Amino acid sequence: MAVACHLVASIGLVIGLTAAARADARAAAPIEGTTEMCIDQEIAEKLAVKRRRRGAVDRLFVKQSRHELTAGGGYYASDLFSGTWVAGGAYTYHMTDQTAVEFGGGVTHANADVIRAIEDQRGEVLADDFARVLYAESMLLWSPVYGKLRLGGSIAHFDVHLDLGVGVVDSLTSRGAMGVAGLGIKVFAGQAVAFRLDARNRVFRQELLDERFLVNDAAVTLGFSVFLPFRN
Repeated sequence: MAVACHLVASIGLVIGLTAAARADARAAAPIEGTTEMCIDQEIAEKLAVKRRRRGAVDRLFVKQSRHELTAGGGYYASDLFSGTWVAGGAYTYHMTDQTAVEFGGGVTHANADVIRAIEDQRGEVLADDFARVLYAESMLLWSPVYGKLRLGGSIAHFDVHLDLGVGVVDSLTSRGAMGVAGLGIKVFAGQAVAFRLDARNRVFRQELLDERFLVNDAAVTLGFSVFLPFRN
């Protein structure tokens, strides 16, 4: 009987120790979790301080489902004539922040100095030594790059876009279809305006003094854009 009682007492002691160990483990778990939470919170606060020091801005300029109206001008370089000015405008609808369709046009002229040089060399006289050149184009714009710039004490957003499309040209020396390709950058200010720099190449056929040429006319323009609606 004494042996049985001793065995029962030993089993009870083991059970009690096991229950006490489990209770200690449960009691310790919240303390470890609380410590981890405090460490994570401390790291988050340090990161927030660093972001404030860098002046980071979380709000982005949203283009999706917005309309863009652009006016601008710049320099036009012709294959057959000397460089001159170009002015134009465009309407752009942004389907997403990365893709858009654009319809635009411009006006320039054939440089008179080169026309007079051709007259002297060929012994022929052209009817108009200030020939107007009009063009219209439809483009698909893709913006694969979006980033931020620090301008003084503020942050400005920008994107880089690639352009591809077709158009028509109308002048005394050319009338017909053309292909257009280019690239550009937009720098956004506030939520409604942007400054853009575009470089485009236009390929079309041109006829001058009874000869036909396939020309590559390039233009670099600086423009100012307004987005509708005025807020993101």
